[in-house]
Parts: sequence; structure tokens; C-alpha cells
Amino acid sequence: MAVSRAPKRPPAPPAIPEDRVQEVIRRGGTVAADLTLPTAREADAQVDELKNVQLRLYESTLGEIDRLRQAASRGRRPKSRHAWLVDAIEEKLERERRKQR
Repeated sequence: MAVSRAPKRPPAPPAIPEDRVQEVIRRGGTVAADLTLPTAREADAQVDELKNVQLRLYESTLGEIDRLRQAASRGRRPKSRHAWLVDAIEEKLERERRKQR
């Protein structure tokens, strides 16, 4: 097995005077977020944030929803209650939007 020499280290960079370091620190700088275009910031502000909502329903209503989910599944795994309720809300919103036109 051949033995090779250790690689030579590059010379140390010259020391920077402390007063120059402090000058750069006092001058300050910018961060990447400050350099983004205004349109990108506006787009970020318009992101639709997900919110949690508590919903109280009667047991009989949940039973009816479960029966409808099961019937619509046609032998496959039924859609979750959450997905079913979200779909129902979206359908209702679309009907109301059409009424307003």
C-alpha cells in the first residue's frame, strides 16, 4: 500500500483590521426577504390560509351522511366524512355564486 504526503494547507488569509470589521457591521446590509420583488410579497399575502372549524351535528344527521357516503361508494371504500362535508360545502357555495350572477 502506497503512502502519500498530507496535502499542503493554503496560507492563512491576511488578518482584517478590527476597525474595518466594525465599519461593515455598522453599515448593515439586507436580507434575502428584503430583495424579493413586491409582486412576490403580494402573492404571499394572498395565500389562502387553512383554518380549523368545529362543527356540531346531531347523531341522526351523521348517520344519514354515513348512509349516503356508503351508498355512493358502490362497494369501494367510502369517502371520508370530512371530504364529504367539504364537497357539500363547495357545492352549496357554487349554487349561491350562480344565484348572485
